[in-house]
Amino acid sequence: MFPQERRNRIIEILKENKSLSVRELCNQLEASEATIRRDLTWLEERGMLQRTHGGAVIGEEKSITEELSFYQKETEKQEEKIRIAKYAYESLKPNDTLFLDAGTTTLEMAKLIGESNIPLVVITNSVMASQYIARNESVKLYTLGGEMRTRTLATVGEITLNNIAQFNTKKAFLGTNGISIEKGLTTPDKTEAEIKKALMKQAAEVIILADHSNFQQVTLCKFGSISMVDFIITDMGLPNHVVEAFSQYDIQLVKV
Repeated sequence: MFPQERRNRIIEILKENKSLSVRELCNQLEASEATIRRDLTWLEERGMLQRTHGGAVIGEEKSITEELSFYQKETEKQEEKIRIAKYAYESLKPNDTLFLDAGTTTLEMAKLIGESNIPLVVITNSVMASQYIARNESVKLYTLGGEMRTRTLATVGEITLNNIAQFNTKKAFLGTNGISIEKGLTTPDKTEAEIKKALMKQAAEVIILADHSNFQQVTLCKFGSISMVDFIITDMGLPNHVVEAFSQYDIQLVKV
């Protein structure tokens, strides 16, 4: 068995059993203790498990049940969000077509678009983002209708989903409340998860804007798996071992 195959199998076994001793792993994988210990060290350095005395446990993800309001989130990690948004904005090319969802980091990107004169086609379900983007007269702006969630100032529901289905874009810039390798992309509200999922489906490229505090977090509703993501833009607060773990899934991840 090749080293990477064996390491993948270790993670699978730990997910089934939560914790195992080195001896038990040796028996199941027919490998020496020295080999298993090297594998466990390699996996721990990349944040994929935690070593214990004589064995290992699968790394725990944090489950978040509370949904902060838009205004509560707006002041959190603001410097990081501005840097992430600036990098995302600078990746745009004239006449790009893009979805921009409702979130505090994507709002910072909307502000930059509004302050510029770059020609774009932008479709958004964010009431706040629309106001900023509209300042750029070179943008063709579509604001998605539907029911507005006062907690996030996002339009959601059947009308919004029907609107989204009418567009195909080159890029989708999305925020997320939680992001983990095992649980994927998550958000606390089912209606917002449906919108994010629909936006991903209609875009050729999916770019996630997430500060480091969103990683290894899991909220109620999943809207996509890691394999559906093309690019992640985050901040320098994300540990390198987490970056390495995500890089194994053919995702471009940049820290700014």
